[in-house]
Amino acid sequence: MTEGEVVEQMVGYMSLLLAGVSIIFTVVSTYIVALNYFVGEAMLVARVGAFAFVSLILTLLLVLMVGAESMHEGLVDRLIELQDAGELTAAGRAALANASGGVDGLVRALLWVGMLSVFAVLAYMTFIHRWKPDVVNVQLQSRKAS
Repeated sequence: MTEGEVVEQMVGYMSLLLAGVSIIFTVVSTYIVALNYFVGEAMLVARVGAFAFVSLILTLLLVLMVGAESMHEGLVDRLIELQDAGELTAAGRAALANASGGVDGLVRALLWVGMLSVFAVLAYMTFIHRWKPDVVNVQLQSRKAS
């Protein structure tokens, strides 16, 4: 793999990482809305099912992102091989400097800490937090009752 291909793949990795974070925010936000309007008042079996489903989706995203991180480590190793052979240009040195210095480990740690925090908060919100009905819903229900 040439230096140009490696640098191109590393830029693609950054795009993949941002897309993954975006999808995680979308899934979590949608689940919180569902908790507010539906799941929060549902029976325990429904809450367990909803939490299991969102956990499956988030776990799949985490596995994908950790796999991409492992591929990124391989790309960094290839840049190190090219540097050792004296074939690295300024662009390759910049990409290597950006990826070195513990950044990969930090990204991986943030992925795990972030996802574990998300799971903990969603579990609390699903099983412990008592959702109060929205004022608008209470007004609509009182109008229907009268």
